[in-house]
Formats: sequence, C-alpha cells, structure tokens
Amino acid sequence: MRRFGMSGLPGFLMLAVMCGGLAASAQVSSAAERLTVCFGDFALCAASTCTPDGKKIAVNGTDTLFDEAQCTCPILNGPNIADVNGGNMQGSCAPPPTSGGIWSTYSFQSHIPQAINDWKKHGDKAASPGYVCPANLTNNYQFTNCFSFACQRAGKIHGVPVATCYCPIQEFDGGPVDPGTPFTTQAGQCNESICSQYPVGGVFNFDDLAPGECLEPPSDS
Repeated sequence: MRRFGMSGLPGFLMLAVMCGGLAASAQVSSAAERLTVCFGDFALCAASTCTPDGKKIAVNGTDTLFDEAQCTCPILNGPNIADVNGGNMQGSCAPPPTSGGIWSTYSFQSHIPQAINDWKKHGDKAASPGYVCPANLTNNYQFTNCFSFACQRAGKIHGVPVATCYCPIQEFDGGPVDPGTPFTTQAGQCNESICSQYPVGGVFNFDDLAPGECLEPPSDS
C-alpha cells in the first residue's frame, strides 16, 4: 500500500491527488476555482456503494441525462467542499428545498462509516483508503458520482445518521465516462469486488498509479 502526503489542498483535491496524481494537471486549478466551503450537515458518500434505480438524472451544465443510482451515505457535520454550480446544486450551500434535503459534498476523511462493516464509526473497520479500480467490462465495473448532488435524510443505521443520495452513473465533471475507464474510490477497503457495486468515485490521471493499487491516505486525526 502506497502512502501519500498531502498539504495545502482542499479535501476534494486531496482525494484527487491521492487517487490520481492530479497535482501536476491543469484540472486542479480549474476545479479549485469552482469549489466553495460550506458548513453544517452534509452527506459524505466517498466510501459508499450504490444501486441503479432505473431512473435518469440531470446534471448542471449539460442536457445529457444519466442513469441514476441510489446511495446510502453517512451524514457528518463540519466544513465541507462543494461545487455549488455543479452536480444539481443551485448556486449556494443552502440545503435542497425538499423536507429533509441535504447535499452530498466532500470532506477528506481517512475513516468513514460504511455499509460493508456495519457502519462502524472508528478503527480499522471504518478505514477508507483509496483504490484504483481497473478497467473490466466483463464484470461491469462502473462508478457513481455523488459530488454536489441532492440527498434525503433517511434516519439512522446502527446509530449513524444517513441519507439516501441520488447520483449519476459514469458521469464526471458534467460529461459521460466511457465504460472500461479505470476509476478511483474510497469504498471497499481496496477489495476489487467493490468495483462492480457502483461505488462512489471519480476519474483522475493515472500517470503514477497502476490500476489495482491501494492508496493509504494521511491520517485525518
């Protein structure tokens, strides 16, 4: 497992560096210009898997409709990174107008409650290292992008408050991603089987990383 040191970057870009070496790419600058720090409750879907629901979902900035998946994500509280003009946000950190609405945004965490380990809050069971899912069309490896999409509060599981988030499949930065493209995720604790469960993730540069590589993040303690 490779360890990455990261400083001077907001959480969303930390994940980008951890998962794909974006620090040397122009995408960091353009992404950073769009990011906003929000405060309060947010859904953190980075270590979640999802289930396609047969519906379509719209994404800001494009007329393309994407296949939708539902993801169960823990709710945290504190500063979080959002693209208030991306996903399906409406230009501010204000919660979605529906009752119980909450946004899926990002905060860098090396331990995240997740379904695969009964929503443990701490310790090894909650560890969320990055993993590079390789291209695999046979096993239908696809990712779900929940960054800056709307969710609905859904009570608690084993004491962890959770939300149901509605997110596009194979969408990244407003555009479709070809099947078979490697992607990164904090779900699954580096077990490749997670790659066929529509994990929340994204597509980054792979100049320095090999598909199948496990990426140990720095401590968030």
